[in-house]
Amino acid sequence: MARLGINLMAWSGRVGPNELKLLPGIAGLGYEGVELPVLAPETIDAPRVRAALAESGLACTASGALPRGASLLDPAERDAGVAFIDRSLAMAASCGATLLCGPFCAPVGAMPGRPPTSAEWDSCVIGLREAGVRAADRGLVLAIEILNRFETHFLNTVDDALRLVAEVDHPALGLHLDTFHLNIEEKDLAAAIRRAGRHLAHFHVSENDRGTIGSGHVDWVGVRDALADVGYLATDRWITAETFAGSVPEIAAATAIWRPIVSDPWSYARESLTFTRRLLEHH
Repeated sequence: MARLGINLMAWSGRVGPNELKLLPGIAGLGYEGVELPVLAPETIDAPRVRAALAESGLACTASGALPRGASLLDPAERDAGVAFIDRSLAMAASCGATLLCGPFCAPVGAMPGRPPTSAEWDSCVIGLREAGVRAADRGLVLAIEILNRFETHFLNTVDDALRLVAEVDHPALGLHLDTFHLNIEEKDLAAAIRRAGRHLAHFHVSENDRGTIGSGHVDWVGVRDALADVGYLATDRWITAETFAGSVPEIAAATAIWRPIVSDPWSYARESLTFTRRLLEHH
């Protein structure tokens, strides 16, 4: 059965001593795992993270994003992008994760003001193919996230992502869907999930305003039924709640969160888990 997790970015964009102190409380709420924001892999003490996870009884996934100057869309930056993904994969594996997810095509917010070009597409295919090799070498799945048009000009829809995955054609590469982005870009969330089908490797539940799950207008029943129809709920893959701490400047800038979205991270975590559990129980 799919496992329920929460991204630590509800509290912070780092994985340090203060964040590790959160783990017992997260486990106490009933989450099975946490998603580690591996935004700066060189700053993370993997043995300490792994020990804290084990002590709390939590599993983990990892998420990340490319920094500026490391875009797979640009042949001049592609090697830097692959190298950053590889370092992120290494750190994720060292922390005990088996999956790294995120928008690993281009840096979030790098907007050229035009549609993607065929040259960018071809460069990204080459870069992701190499990244897939690196993921397989480390025993991880690399799940590529689709973002909305206000965060990237590249890869906004499930259909685009399916075409990209087909061209990359590497078994370690899958799709990462997030209901926040789907709610903006897709006509029908459930239909989009069904199209992703067997390529769906990771799933984020996020309300239309990034608020508490169940408090907005996302079609959660349709989402649940679609996940069931493609067999996702019968796997041990993750359904991970995601929102962002607006108090962290780099996160606020990347996600355009300028006002409080939730009353506090703990209320968000508790209420989102309660809603998601009830949703899945009624399947």
